[in-house]
Amino acid sequence: MSQSRQLAAIMFTDIVGYTALMGQSENSAFDILRKNRLLQKPVIDKFNGRWIKELGDGVMASFNTVSDAVNAALQIQMDCNTANEFQLRIGIHLGEVVFEDNDVFGDGVNIASRIQSIAKPGSIYISESVRHNVLNKKMVQTRFIGEETLKNVKDPVRIYEALAIGQVFEAIESIAIERRPNSIAVLPFANMSSDPEQEYFSDGLTDEIITDLSNVKLLLVISRSSSMTLKGTQKKMKDIAAEMSVQYVLEGSVRKAGNNLRITAQLIDAVNDVQLWAEKYSGTLEDVFEMQEQVSRSIVDALKLKLTPEEVDMIAERPIANIHAYDCYLKARHEIFRGTKDSFQKAFKLLQNGLDLIGPNDLLFGLLGFGYTFYYRFLDKSDSSYLIKAKECAVKAFELNPRSVLGHVVEGWLHWAQGNIQESANSMRQALEIEPSNYDALFGLAEVYLYAGQSEDSYDLGQKLSEIDPLNPMSHIMHGSFFMDTNIMDCLPYFEKAYQMDPLSPLTQWMLASGYFWCGMNEEGYRIVDILEQSAQGWSFTNQILFLKYGLQGNEEKALQYATKELEDQARDDRHFAFHLAECYAAIGEKDKALDLLEYSMVLFFPYRFLSSDLLFANIRNEKRFQDLMADAKERVEAFEI
Repeated sequence: MSQSRQLAAIMFTDIVGYTALMGQSENSAFDILRKNRLLQKPVIDKFNGRWIKELGDGVMASFNTVSDAVNAALQIQMDCNTANEFQLRIGIHLGEVVFEDNDVFGDGVNIASRIQSIAKPGSIYISESVRHNVLNKKMVQTRFIGEETLKNVKDPVRIYEALAIGQVFEAIESIAIERRPNSIAVLPFANMSSDPEQEYFSDGLTDEIITDLSNVKLLLVISRSSSMTLKGTQKKMKDIAAEMSVQYVLEGSVRKAGNNLRITAQLIDAVNDVQLWAEKYSGTLEDVFEMQEQVSRSIVDALKLKLTPEEVDMIAERPIANIHAYDCYLKARHEIFRGTKDSFQKAFKLLQNGLDLIGPNDLLFGLLGFGYTFYYRFLDKSDSSYLIKAKECAVKAFELNPRSVLGHVVEGWLHWAQGNIQESANSMRQALEIEPSNYDALFGLAEVYLYAGQSEDSYDLGQKLSEIDPLNPMSHIMHGSFFMDTNIMDCLPYFEKAYQMDPLSPLTQWMLASGYFWCGMNEEGYRIVDILEQSAQGWSFTNQILFLKYGLQGNEEKALQYATKELEDQARDDRHFAFHLAECYAAIGEKDKALDLLEYSMVLFFPYRFLSSDLLFANIRNEKRFQDLMADAKERVEAFEI
């Protein structure tokens, strides 16, 4: 009897639902066993494996290298998916085993078998020893599943899922919105004027047509931020339609010379490569509102959509009749979307100029309040006077127009800033009752629902954001954030998609790194943090995640170098930031500091299911204060009114 002891990668596979199939039809069950054998044996041989034996509907094989075992498993699952006749679970562990004649024994075998038994249908689960050996393999990606106590195994085992890099990209690409028949993207109108400073006017016309069409409930309209990414594009219409998941594309141009104006537009059925309508309009600046309405109405007519009387009125409505005040409004929008401190200040002056020209106007007040709110939220949380100014603008907008959408959005963010999360949701919902596709209100309500632990409602809104703004990374981040409250691993394809769309953005970098850390994929997180450190040095969120990185690596001294007064001040002004700083202190075991920050942040942030699963809070999860916070959060989630 020959016997040898050696290190080997052991793979177990199992047919999903085989027992039930055997109960229904023995002939069908035996046929599946035969097909499984024919599918697996050639692959195991190809990757230098050794077929050990069949155990009922399971197969055990051994490999001399981890790479061969994982590549064989990936190939087997791929072939199984192609055949589409049955599903497999696969488990792999690297350990010391004993080979005796044609069999193999030892703890390594038992662990591989137990890992296979907990794998999801169609997946490959691996132990940490296996993951360690494939970390640097370019064609393999892993993601953390959890730490499991396996039957007859003394110590808990950290489990990961293995994915081919192609599968990761497939998962990302699968986050696509099904193309809808009545769906349209309005491309940025080209500025044909000799003066590049007139760009704001062509952009403004694009925005207004998008707004007009968004009021038509039978039509899905891609939002401004996605449309603007295609400014000056040379892509074919068919490719644009596929990228946006729409059927129709509107393109046009604007020529503005002094007081004279010329607009051209054409509507393309990009799926069938057919021009449905085209027109040219000439006139003066005073005619711009009529031209804009004609373009919108012509599109509706070409698509044979029947408008309600309310929709007709909304398309015809012109909240700013004075062309010079309207010019101020368009320029101000342009400056706000630039998003710098200087551009916001220019916008505030332009809007005040518009008010000086025509007196009180709800749209000008609404946009001014919107600007003040976002200046405070994203650029200067130290100056609360912007919140006071924003509140005054919202009040004035409502006095002039109780149905001011921007007024409700501003009011929603003001409630948010004050920690009144239920009132914030109510305001965002009121905005959506008036304008169901308003991106700012959709995003705001989705974020409120997420923070309030209302994951199902957050998911629905995130899905709609991805529909109307598919090229905006923030849409996919919001859509994926839903899974933070359910199965946190499932957020990663969305965060990875956002990162792929804009890999130079510090925000997408920070979000993806955080997602990796939440899922226990620390090595992957460290790589993204290194990129972020180069792209956004000195940013408070960069310093926060560097603090976290070194804390997770066990380098407490280095981590605490980032625990600066600036971070403490930011946490005091921003409860969301306080939450992430709490993760840092929890990671280095400073429990009281972490709990102090967590208590402060949870005035606003209380999805208890995410808080209970976030691996970064492992050090404080058993603390009574943490458990009391979870109990309080659960009550607040249940009391929240949808």
